[in-house]
Amino acid sequence: MKRKDKSMLNSKKLFFLFLLSLPLLFWGCGAAPQPPKAPEPLPAWVNLPVTDDAQYMYGVAIEADRESAVKAALSEMVSKLGISIESSFESQQRVDNYHVDNSSTNKIKSDVAKIQINNYEVIKSHRISYKEFAVMIKTDKEKFAQGLEESLSAQKSSMELRLASVTSKDTLSKYNLKQELSKEADAMLSTVLIAAKLSSAKKFDKGSYLKFISLIKADFIQEQKSLNFYVSGDANSVSFVKHLKNFLAQKNFSVSGVKKANSVLVKVQTSDSIGSGSIAVLKINIDVVSQTQNIGGKSIILKERYNGSKSSVYKNASIHFEQEIKELGLNEALGVELNH
Repeated sequence: MKRKDKSMLNSKKLFFLFLLSLPLLFWGCGAAPQPPKAPEPLPAWVNLPVTDDAQYMYGVAIEADRESAVKAALSEMVSKLGISIESSFESQQRVDNYHVDNSSTNKIKSDVAKIQINNYEVIKSHRISYKEFAVMIKTDKEKFAQGLEESLSAQKSSMELRLASVTSKDTLSKYNLKQELSKEADAMLSTVLIAAKLSSAKKFDKGSYLKFISLIKADFIQEQKSLNFYVSGDANSVSFVKHLKNFLAQKNFSVSGVKKANSVLVKVQTSDSIGSGSIAVLKINIDVVSQTQNIGGKSIILKERYNGSKSSVYKNASIHFEQEIKELGLNEALGVELNH
């Protein structure tokens, strides 16, 4: 009797497990995997972007989100400008009396890449997928050129005012200012060329800007040629004077053997304290003078071992002085501010 009850119990368990498995069996049969949904075709403006026309420039880009896509589209627009400017001028040696060589052309393309376009409009946008977004932007060429011209006009006026103030400055300040203006004029060229390309010839006076750029650059070249240093010192400073001359020459500055009316004077005086002790102390005073005006200076203290020979002290000091001015750099060694 017990064996029969046990058999019936096992049969019930098996039947119960079978009932539990039925939903899984039917679910497996009825849930066949669906074929992947075909991606929606991209809009025509993504695959075949609109080309620039007489009035507008266009840019198209695909990025992870809308903001990134707009930035990329602007970059594409600026890149097209750079290629257009480069192709227009790379084969020319002169543009309206402004010399443009290969290095200048490469710099123009680089500077164009820094141009910012603010008057753009997003005309189309499309969410391609959860991680891709496409946009199309446009900008009005004439309005863009007008904005560039306004910026150029303000920059030119500012540069002219700064240049007019140079007469009251010392020699090194003149040099620094004219070098800064020359660099600004260089960067200005790409903006001039873009504005000229986008604007009608009658509305933008490219020639006057190119002439201004040439004059600014020529003025700095002349200032660079005229800048010269005359270095002198007392009897104790012979070797130190020599090192300063070499240091200035290594920085591509002209060092004159005779004092000229426009020379920047570098005067060196050395005093020493050499007693009965084992350490000698040298104080090297450097004064920088431009047209009777003191414009810089530096005192360098050197401590050398003294073994009874003063010449040995100065020989070692000469070596250490050369090392010191190289470590300090030209401006700190002379106590001046000089762009180089």
